[in-house]
Amino acid sequence: MTLQLLICTINEGIRRVPSMLLPERDDVKYLVSWQKTGTVSVELPEELTQRADVEVYTLDGRGLAVNRNNALRHATGDILLLADDDSSYKPEYFDIILRTFRRYVHADIICFQAIDRSGNYLKRYSAKPWTYAQRPRGTHISSVEIAFRRSTSLPLFDERFGLGSKYLACGEEEIFLHEAFLGGKKIIFIPETIVETDPNTTGKRFLTFAAARRAKGAVLCYLHGPVGATLRATKYCFSLPGDHSLARRTQFYRDMIAGIRFIQNGHI
Repeated sequence: MTLQLLICTINEGIRRVPSMLLPERDDVKYLVSWQKTGTVSVELPEELTQRADVEVYTLDGRGLAVNRNNALRHATGDILLLADDDSSYKPEYFDIILRTFRRYVHADIICFQAIDRSGNYLKRYSAKPWTYAQRPRGTHISSVEIAFRRSTSLPLFDERFGLGSKYLACGEEEIFLHEAFLGGKKIIFIPETIVETDPNTTGKRFLTFAAARRAKGAVLCYLHGPVGATLRATKYCFSLPGDHSLARRTQFYRDMIAGIRFIQNGHI
């Protein structure tokens, strides 16, 4: 069984990738999907060309979901791990992933835990395993926590969502998991840490980033339909803790409704 990291990066981010590589081992390899925009000229780091366990594929344009789909199309590992160019790993993390997939032979997708650079958990995690159908209320899975068996029946990432998209700045991993579940994939969570990463994810920028608020509304619409999403958006915005004015809460709500309408109107 081989584990393949799918590292997505754009422009100068390629310079961070060599620091992610651990000593070579037979059961781990790396696939780098490198997006380039027309205005940036960056050389491929020599360290990546010297490693037999590293493959690099390039594509033009922007959009993290587009980049992840490019990585999926070229992937060859038995187990695939989503990775960002600011993620860090230890050999024992790879051991945990491979061991867990060997133990849970019927699981198609396994979600794990992440920590920040100080060793703190990225979010509050369940202390017990769960299945996707019985996930705790309010659960949100980050992309770097997701590993899965390579399969042609897996969904692609919805390219309307994700960092770099035109309107919805996050949420692509939630849609991916939901579509996989609807397609019959077995998804579980195991409380084991597999990655160190930046805690300032796009999804946490709800209060400062309108595109993240639109994405939250769009994801709710995708999961619960327009009526259910509207009710949840109302409750969420007007139940926020902290000193937020009515005008600010109303703007948050309007942004979420815009995301709901975006999905409701079938934008592609």
